[in-house]
Amino acid sequence: MLLQFGAIKSIIIITIQSNEGVKPVTLLEKLLAIDEIPFRKDCPLAPLSTFHIGGNADFAVFPKTVEQLLIALRLCRKENVPYFLVGNGSNLLFPDEGLCGAVLFTKGMNAVADEPDGFFAESGVGLPVLSRRAATRGLSGLEFACGIPGTVGGAVYMNAGAHGGEMADVIVETAYYDAKTDTCGKLLGPEHAFGYRTSVFTTHPEMIILGAHIRLQSGDPNAIRQRISENLALRRQKQPIGEAGAGSAFKRPAKGSAAELIDACGLKGLSVGGATVSEKHAGFIVNRGGATAKDVVELMKKIRETVFAKTGILLEPEIRIFGKI
Repeated sequence: MLLQFGAIKSIIIITIQSNEGVKPVTLLEKLLAIDEIPFRKDCPLAPLSTFHIGGNADFAVFPKTVEQLLIALRLCRKENVPYFLVGNGSNLLFPDEGLCGAVLFTKGMNAVADEPDGFFAESGVGLPVLSRRAATRGLSGLEFACGIPGTVGGAVYMNAGAHGGEMADVIVETAYYDAKTDTCGKLLGPEHAFGYRTSVFTTHPEMIILGAHIRLQSGDPNAIRQRISENLALRRQKQPIGEAGAGSAFKRPAKGSAAELIDACGLKGLSVGGATVSEKHAGFIVNRGGATAKDVVELMKKIRETVFAKTGILLEPEIRIFGKI
């Protein structure tokens, strides 16, 4: 069932720790099974990350509906089990030691309802899927998202953008769940507090995105498809598509771009272990094989120190790092 407003919100990365410690997950396992919520014990996280890095999680939970997500969240809180929310596993780095508690993957929550001028999409819907669907309907505004390998929840959370567009341009209303108060609500327009790679959700991790209303404009389907093709071609030309990574490693600084600064400092190809600054696009860090989370973090540290020493600009990481590395 597709959730309408007054219910929930989807999230991408949230962590809640209990001061009382973590109770045995065996009870959580039994409760998840009773509610028929898909889960996996001692689950390897690397295959579930575009970086292909990370140890095992005590539990990986794969809700298929908003209702299942809410049940899982409430169970974790009731049993004092730490939880983390993840969309498609892109733009993030899991720790080598894995994660204690439960990792909830929302990408199975992928229902979409057509509206006259757009969609209501649950948090797990992939942006490329939604971009193509909009083109088929002759709706313009999501062409920028055609190559972003994330989900609606993650995109709203960080106000994802590319090719001159961003989620703030198309999001009109978001349904969310407040884990602190155990209530559901909605946000309208300015209430999202969108900024560059930020939103109200990044500063209020208790607010979990469930879905969003997306408003688009009518356009010529052929012209929309052409813009999508051009954006995808540009992405293939300039970015290390096909290599394991997590998108842009650093946010755009006030002046210039992170890639330009890193390239100007002669850091293309710099490696730590299996982690390497892409020779194709200096703004990307790729896993050339066997890279660990510690390799990536150490490489990011070297990049930041070098760029700061040479330019006085301190780059801010865009990759979200889970746990302690």
